[in-house]
Amino acid sequence: MLSTSVFAQQTQQNGYTVADEGAWCWFADPRALHYENESGTINATYIGYIDYHGSIKATQVDWKTNTTSEVLIRSWFQPDDHDNPAFLVLPDERIMIIYSRHTDEACFYYRISHKPGDITNLGDEKRLATANNTTYPNPYILSDAPDHIYMCWRGIGWHPTVAQMSMPDENDDISFTWRPYQMVQSTGARPYAKYMSNGKDKIYLAYTTGHPDNEYPNWLYCNVFDINDKCLYDLNGKKLSTVQNGKFNVNKTDSYKSQYPATVVDATSNRRDWIWNMAFSKEGNPVIGMTKISQDKQNHEYYYAKWNGGKWNVSFMANGGKYFHHSSNTENCYSSGMAIDRDNPNIAYCGVPVEGD
Repeated sequence: MLSTSVFAQQTQQNGYTVADEGAWCWFADPRALHYENESGTINATYIGYIDYHGSIKATQVDWKTNTTSEVLIRSWFQPDDHDNPAFLVLPDERIMIIYSRHTDEACFYYRISHKPGDITNLGDEKRLATANNTTYPNPYILSDAPDHIYMCWRGIGWHPTVAQMSMPDENDDISFTWRPYQMVQSTGARPYAKYMSNGKDKIYLAYTTGHPDNEYPNWLYCNVFDINDKCLYDLNGKKLSTVQNGKFNVNKTDSYKSQYPATVVDATSNRRDWIWNMAFSKEGNPVIGMTKISQDKQNHEYYYAKWNGGKWNVSFMANGGKYFHHSSNTENCYSSGMAIDRDNPNIAYCGVPVEGD
């Protein structure tokens, strides 16, 4: 089901309305994707979200025809912003859309477009069963393994999990070809992770000790998963674990930091860290957009962390004010948000308090 219209009218804020209602959480990625192919037949943007009724939706902007199409991916799924879909461009240029419920069902769902680059006509919904409940899919195709899909998510023990999957067969079915494994084990109950790949052989994961609501202080870590040997490394290339043989244990102690310094982005003593975004610097090193939140959760500050090849440099960027919503009794660690421009990683966008209505 879809509706098509001329591209949305420009608003007074010099932007565009994508959808009249929609929400997403920033830990499933890519939750928006732009794809252009070399032959020039595809130039489109896909933006995923979930509406008030719990329906999974996406807006496709076709820049060749300057039209938008809102696509209903799954109706009455679950009214929860954790369930926004992630997108993946397959080798045949069809678009795969992956989504799951908020950690109360042991599976992923996905649909694949019938035509390359066009999600307005999707195949049947498919179900990929897992052994543990799932949230936040992050799919990748890497050039060293072009016949597989790698996926990272919050899975086993509510921790960062990775698996290798087959490409869709003639019926668009996929399966695990290297079963899901938990990569790390934190002393916190729910580490929050962001991922990015170098497109070739490595997936970077940056994650917290736990949820900042529950952890004070809350540290931030970063590791690298190599798809060729299936091992976890620090940013200096030190091997931390063979993932299928056991998870890597992290904690927030001075002895841990002394033993594994290249895994620690920020070892705060009096803040609640949270991660928002990852990108690569022009030198090819990871950079991270993060917040530091006060103990009472009333003060949010944006920071920019950059790996210089030997250590992390963490720099203050801007005051983010308080939490963004109007409830003072719950979820006070949600900032207005920030994002790093991946095409120009020296630029970051932050939601900050302003005066007026």
